[in-house]
Amino acid sequence: MAKKVTNKMYTDFKKFKSAWEKDADSPYNTIMYYLIAALNIEKDPDLANAMMTVVVSKNDSVEDSKSPSGRKLRRTGAAYYIGQFQRNTDIAKSFVGGTQENDYQIDEDKLVMTVVKEQDKRNKEKKIFIQSGGKDNPTPVTLARNKSGQWKLIEYSSICTGVKPRLDTVGDF
Repeated sequence: MAKKVTNKMYTDFKKFKSAWEKDADSPYNTIMYYLIAALNIEKDPDLANAMMTVVVSKNDSVEDSKSPSGRKLRRTGAAYYIGQFQRNTDIAKSFVGGTQENDYQIDEDKLVMTVVKEQDKRNKEKKIFIQSGGKDNPTPVTLARNKSGQWKLIEYSSICTGVKPRLDTVGDF
């Protein structure tokens, strides 16, 4: 069932939020927007944090008047993932076109995510498996549809797990 989901990089919170709101009726799009937020961590972790609060369950965030979204990720869980993405910026890139072979280079004008499988779960939930260019097995992400019909991530810890090292660093120790 390989399905390609494409988008572009957003570095402006208002444009990001507006675009997601138009696309939030698709669970695939919501995953893509989470990855776009993760790509922003390298340059602006606070912006990335605000973007992530838009696409994850409100249970994973708390109110924050300093954030453009009015929320920030909780210290436990969701905010931990930011640290993982900061420690290895190739993780997010691996889901939108980056591979071990291309040194995790991506085209910010044409981000491409591959969905390989999906499972319907209970209570308007879906488990979707996306392929990483740096992992052998697909990565599961669980989403739920809120009362506004928007898909939000509710279990996404597997996204922030490591990827294979760049080829130029293999054996370099």
